[in-house]
Order: sequence, then C-alpha cells, then structure tokens
Amino acid sequence: MNFTPQNGPLLERAMTATQARVGVGRVGTRPPTVALLQFRCDHALANDAVNGELSVEFLKTFAAEQGLPIIESLATSREDYVLFPPKGKRTTDSAIESLKKICPANQDIQIVVSDGLSARAVEENLADLLPMLKHGFTLHNWTYGLPVVVRRARVAVADQIAEALNAKLVINLIGERPGLSCADSLSAYITYSPGVKTISSDRTVVSNIHARGTPAVEAGAYIVKLIEQIFQHQVSGVGLQQLS
Repeated sequence: MNFTPQNGPLLERAMTATQARVGVGRVGTRPPTVALLQFRCDHALANDAVNGELSVEFLKTFAAEQGLPIIESLATSREDYVLFPPKGKRTTDSAIESLKKICPANQDIQIVVSDGLSARAVEENLADLLPMLKHGFTLHNWTYGLPVVVRRARVAVADQIAEALNAKLVINLIGERPGLSCADSLSAYITYSPGVKTISSDRTVVSNIHARGTPAVEAGAYIVKLIEQIFQHQVSGVGLQQLS
C-alpha cells in the first residue's frame, strides 16, 4: 500500500478526532479494499436511513406505551416525502383537530418527534433523551404538553402543531440527513413563539445527538440549559446568538 504521510503523528491525531475519511491511503490509484468496503457499508446505511420509516415495533411499543399521538405529514409515502419536501412541513387540518382534543394546550413547551431523514436516529436516541428533557422541565417548573410523533415530517411541521396548541416554545426532535460516517444522528430544533411566520433563522439547533457524538442524556441537559436562556431573553435562533 502506497501511503507515506509527511506528518504521521499529526495524521494519527486527526484520525482519532473525527469520523471523517482521513488517512485512508491508496493502493496504486485505488483505495484499499478495507476502505472501499467500509465506504459501501456506510453508503448502504445512509441509503436505508433516508428510505426507512419508523418501525412497527417503535410505533406499537414505545410510542403506544408512552401514549404519544401519531400523525402524518401531507406526504403520502416515503418517496413522496423525499421528492416533495414541502409536503413534510405540514400536516392535515384533521390531524391538527385531533391533536387539539388529545394534547394539553397553552403549555410552555411542546415536543414534536419527527422521523425526518433518519427514523433510526429517533429510535436509537429518543428513549434516553425524552426522560432527560422532561426531568429538566420539571426542575424548572415549565409546563409541557404531550409529545407528538409525526411520520414523514420535516422541521417546520412543529411550528404548525405548536401554534395550534398555543405553546410558547417547540422542540422538534428529528432524524438528521445521514452522511457517510453517521446514519443515526438526531437534531433538536428549538423555536420560541413558533408559527406560520417562523423562518429557519428563528431556530436554535442542537445537532449530532448520537452515541458517537453528543450522547442523548448529555444533549438533554444541554437543551434544557438552552431553553432556560431562550425563556430568559424570549428569543431563539440568530436573535439569541446576537445576545451572547
């Protein structure tokens, strides 16, 4: 294998500090067999994440046992969701009306759980993240509504739900778009005073929530601290960054 870096120790440090493909080396003009096979494996995982949906086991066990309402976006299938992103940003009027009957309104915080582009991220991280968030909310005496699960959803669907339930703040826990180093990463999009006029810059984001990034429990504690700042300043997103 032809691989003679000029600064071996520095390269080794870089390789231990990131999951990115650095220091792969080559055999002639091609990558080593091990690197190629790993790439194909990671590509398959990313593909499965984008095309996968929340499992029947998750929906019937975790979500059902927690009593979480499950609704769908306007996207009618996974293909429809991927090809037409705006459909994932809204849900039906009938779904909203059903949530109004089930979920407490006028709460400080509303949690929305979205499969996004990695349902696997939700299934692997939510069980540890959700209790940590609820514990933090209780310690701060913040009221919170019943978390809502949305299938084939994108970030903005949380704004519609939170506005309908008149929540002060919404957190959308959503599966991130997978890369070739991680297919199970979750993000938390936090929005103060969400509604139809909300834009991307209004949101504060905590990303890379997964076992090899920021563990779910640690992320939960960090999210609670962020929410404390958001409530204090009554703003999220770029507006919050400008104050710090």
